[in-house]
Amino acid sequence: MRIRTKPWAKVVACILFVLSITSVLVTNQPVQRLVWDGAYQSGQESSLENKEENLAMDLTHQLSDLYVNERMGPNPSSYPLEELMGDPNFFFTIKDPQGKTVEASKELGDYCERYEYRTTVTYYGEEHTFEKSYPTLEERQDVIHDMRNTYGSENIESLDTWEEIGDDGDMTFYLYVTYTEDEISEDLVFTGFIRSPLVQDQGSYIYQQLHQTANLHFYKDVYLIALVAGAIGAILSLLFLTWSAGRVEDYDGIALNKLDTHLPLELLLALGFGASMLGLAIMYENILMGETLIFALFLLLTLAAAAVGLTMYLSLVRRIKAKCLWDCLLVRKLARPLRWCWGKVKGVGRKAGRVLSNLADKLPLFWKAGLGFVGLCIVEVFTIIAMWEGGFEVGLLLWLMVKILESLLVVFVVLEMRELQHGAWQLGQGNLDYQVPLEKLHGDFKTHGEQLNSMRSAIQAAVEDQMKSERMKTELITNVSHDIKTPLTSIVNYVDLLKKQEMPTPEAKEYLEVLDRQSAKLKKLTEDLVEAAKATTGTTTVNFQRTDVNVLLTQSAGEYQEKLQSKALQLMLTPAPGNPAISADGRLLWRVFENLLSNIYKYALPGTRVYLTCTEEEDKVAITFRNISETPLNISAEELMERFVRGDASRHTEGSGLGLSIAKSLTQLQYGTFDIAIDGDLFKATLTFPKIP
Repeated sequence: MRIRTKPWAKVVACILFVLSITSVLVTNQPVQRLVWDGAYQSGQESSLENKEENLAMDLTHQLSDLYVNERMGPNPSSYPLEELMGDPNFFFTIKDPQGKTVEASKELGDYCERYEYRTTVTYYGEEHTFEKSYPTLEERQDVIHDMRNTYGSENIESLDTWEEIGDDGDMTFYLYVTYTEDEISEDLVFTGFIRSPLVQDQGSYIYQQLHQTANLHFYKDVYLIALVAGAIGAILSLLFLTWSAGRVEDYDGIALNKLDTHLPLELLLALGFGASMLGLAIMYENILMGETLIFALFLLLTLAAAAVGLTMYLSLVRRIKAKCLWDCLLVRKLARPLRWCWGKVKGVGRKAGRVLSNLADKLPLFWKAGLGFVGLCIVEVFTIIAMWEGGFEVGLLLWLMVKILESLLVVFVVLEMRELQHGAWQLGQGNLDYQVPLEKLHGDFKTHGEQLNSMRSAIQAAVEDQMKSERMKTELITNVSHDIKTPLTSIVNYVDLLKKQEMPTPEAKEYLEVLDRQSAKLKKLTEDLVEAAKATTGTTTVNFQRTDVNVLLTQSAGEYQEKLQSKALQLMLTPAPGNPAISADGRLLWRVFENLLSNIYKYALPGTRVYLTCTEEEDKVAITFRNISETPLNISAEELMERFVRGDASRHTEGSGLGLSIAKSLTQLQYGTFDIAIDGDLFKATLTFPKIP
């Protein structure tokens, strides 16, 4: 494992990679050419014959193109086709379909390959100009008629006529015509030959191609072995260099050199990309078939590209391993003076902003808005002047800049107003813990935000004072109730003892009954006061459990069945289908039902019906109590829910006025809602609880 820290191993791997990748780049193009020629298939000679056939075909087509261009071109060449073809190993014949030779090479001979190409050559007619004057109109018309019959109307490009009157008064008729001769078609047979034996001339394209092909086929195994061995050597050496990059002896971390710490990453990537592109360009050049000097130059370029590419790659690997890839950036170095200049500009801008801010703070908001509007109007006037004087483009550019500034100003005002609006909404929702973020506000908006925060603090202080007062009243009621409860218990006990004794007179017995009745009433009032205080302050313990509403409602109705019948009240119970369940404390819910039934017993009109209904909705369960009041209900539902308020204003019936308040508080402790509705003499109480599966 320690071989990756040895310098000699890295040097050997670097040399091996450079030589291997150079071998790949140099031999890639010859191997590709050999593959295309089918050299690695059976029958090497067939690929050479294919090369001769392809050369004959290409040169014959070139001959056809040269012949057509020579006949059709505006400036025909003075050189014969034989000189234009210019290859001593190629000769040709051009014949018509009857076998008559139209043109041919001077030196014919034996050939190793021939290619025949039959085609129809079409020559466009030449363009001519005709201009002449005539003494009479009839003569000019006759000439025009003859030209149209001779050349055809479609070949006449333009025809102009005009007349002139001479000094002697005679009229001359002029004619100017541009016409084109008819197209000429010619069927020809082009035949190209590859000379045999070849003339060994280095200037011959055919000799070079066939000679190179023969050499390629002769060294085909060497090229293939060099390509495969180079690819394997390059991969293995690159893997070793990647694994050992940054590892040195006697150091556990990643060692960086000056190239890694000083060469900017952008320049490193550019050099690596350039070396890669140079290598790809060399790989697709057939440099082995060129001249010796050119081959040596390309070989040096290949070695240089491989060395530079490897150096950049290893530097990149070391930076990645050391996790400092982005430390040496040219952009960051260039940005330092820019940041310094920007800091100076920002400093001046802050000072100017503070001066303007101090001036703006002294102006009312109305005058600030007015000055801003006047300023925008002045800027728009200058924009109109610039559009008038400097051109539409300059004016349009200034107008767009003004509108961008206006848009930014509008966005700024909208964002500031949204913060204030959100703060006011939180305050309206009763969220007294929310504070308007003053760091996001500026100027008068910040002042308004401070005022909202001050208002929140004032409201919070008032609410805390009110809650403190409520707690004090509740504690006073609780303490007084406890203080009354102790002597009251003694009174009740002694009354029970007196009831067991013989009364001396009937009047004493009557007095004892009054004392018993009033002490029981006082005891009930004291218990209601204590329970109301506990329910209001939330100190009542709630044991939530699954509760069947139908069962609990039926049991409560059964408990009050006889008492309601004693006042001729007919109980109509309608349970909910499906036995819905809620999460509640059965003891507290029983007390709620008991208070409502007790309220019905006290205040319902005798001889009427009392309705107890349980309904099930999608996600909640509702329990409704309805009855007709014996006395007029000249009171709102909100007032009836207050403590110590009774529906019987004359207070002829028993009751403390705490039953509905206790029922509402106990319902809310169980996460339910308690609503009362009054319609004339109809009293309706509705309890709603979340349904559980």
